[in-house]
Amino acid sequence: MRLTMANPDANPVAGNVHAIETYARNASSTRKGTLILLAGVIGFVVWASLAPLDEGVPTEGQVSVEGNHKVVQHFTGGIVSSLLVHEGQEVSAGEVLFKLDEQASKARYEEVRQRYAGLRAQEDRLRAEQLHQPVIEFHPDLLALQQDPLIRQQMRNQTQLLAARTSTLAADIAGKKESIAGYQAMIEGYQGMLASDESQLALLLAQLQDLKALTAEGYAPRNQQSDLEQRIAALHGDKANNQANIIRTQRAIMELQQQITQRNQLEQKEIDAEMAQVKLQVDADAQKLLALRDELGRTEIRAPAAGQVVGLQVHTVGAVIQPGQKLMDIVPSGEPLIIDAQVPPHLIDKIHAGQAADIRFSTFSNSPQLLVEGRLKSVSSDLLTKPAATLEGSQSYYLARVVLTEKGMKTLHGRQLQPGMPVQVVIKTGERTLWSYWMHPLSKRLAASMKEE
Repeated sequence: MRLTMANPDANPVAGNVHAIETYARNASSTRKGTLILLAGVIGFVVWASLAPLDEGVPTEGQVSVEGNHKVVQHFTGGIVSSLLVHEGQEVSAGEVLFKLDEQASKARYEEVRQRYAGLRAQEDRLRAEQLHQPVIEFHPDLLALQQDPLIRQQMRNQTQLLAARTSTLAADIAGKKESIAGYQAMIEGYQGMLASDESQLALLLAQLQDLKALTAEGYAPRNQQSDLEQRIAALHGDKANNQANIIRTQRAIMELQQQITQRNQLEQKEIDAEMAQVKLQVDADAQKLLALRDELGRTEIRAPAAGQVVGLQVHTVGAVIQPGQKLMDIVPSGEPLIIDAQVPPHLIDKIHAGQAADIRFSTFSNSPQLLVEGRLKSVSSDLLTKPAATLEGSQSYYLARVVLTEKGMKTLHGRQLQPGMPVQVVIKTGERTLWSYWMHPLSKRLAASMKEE
């Protein structure tokens, strides 16, 4: 018997059954897809809510020497006469890097040295005059410099000046003392005449007494008594005159003695005043001399530490160095390397020493995104300010210092780090779920909106 396929269009019942079966199959597929999608969404939400993800503070940083670069500067500046190093050169501690022209410093030093020596010799001479010493005891500084003909001549000049001033003073006082001696001799003469007058008066007064008795009895003429009385009166006048001369001469002696005292006092006063002024100048020049001697010692600029020369700023002989100008950096050799990272101020509350960190190096050509393990060693206790490099102005940051762990050092596989290499650092602060990341901004916004009026 032969079978034939029924045509659904010819059979309405059969067509409806076929449509229902097709719809059922499509609905089943849609339901399965929806269930699968729903299961995926639920699974993702569960994973986002439960699966921990590392949370960290991202920062930019660079490799640096733990002991920091040693900046080479010069206090007073000058003209470069010798340039003894080049960029990248390894130097030892104390090695001469530059020599500066010392002619100007030497000229200033010699000028002050000569002036100081002259003032010091003058001070020593004045001290000898104060103490009435016949010989100057020169300061050890002068004795150490007396091989210099100019300084030796200054010492000789002060010695001669001491002798001349001492001689002048002595001659002046000697003249006055000689006058005093002459007056004293005159006093002795006056005293001798006074004694003679007194002796004659005593005799004449006795004679007058006897003569008065004889005259009263008529045995002697009255004119004889008158003559004797005149002689006695004359002797009284001579006596008074001699006494006045003695007093006058004594006053002259006192005046001369006072002049000697005043001369000595005036001399001492002048010496003291000159001494005070000279001492101030000596002290000032002594300080200048020390400073200039130190300046001469700084004409050779030496390396503060052993290491490598980087950032050399002077390249030619004859270049002028300004006071305090940075000449170069010395990167100390043998110092461990460390990562200096700059943490924004608003993230500082999330980090502390001891936290783990991921350090990403992008400068290795064979491993452009090398990730190395590190540890936060320290955080600066105060804000630092980075100088303005753009129109945005200066930026403030906290300095975080990150060291490589032993595992991190092994990850480098012998790759050499160089100071100045840029790195990206993520300081791990804990774990959070993806859901909390999503919800955190929303919760902050909701909290803020609840406070709005």
